[in-house]
Amino acid sequence: MYHTEHEAKFKYCPLLMTHDDKMKFCQGTMCMMWRSSGSSQDGDKGYCGLAGRPDGARD
Repeated sequence: MYHTEHEAKFKYCPLLMTHDDKMKFCQGTMCMMWRSSGSSQDGDKGYCGLAGRPDGARD
């Protein structure tokens, strides 16, 4: 599922934890796993590459 970076920043990341083991929010483009949609139709949207490519993603 594609999200804008603003939307992604309100999703939890399973790799980022606080010192008391609480999950932190997505860092969007600051994360190496963030993948851009690569389509002008989708604008500035992207997805987390940690779970693989979303259904319907273009090559």
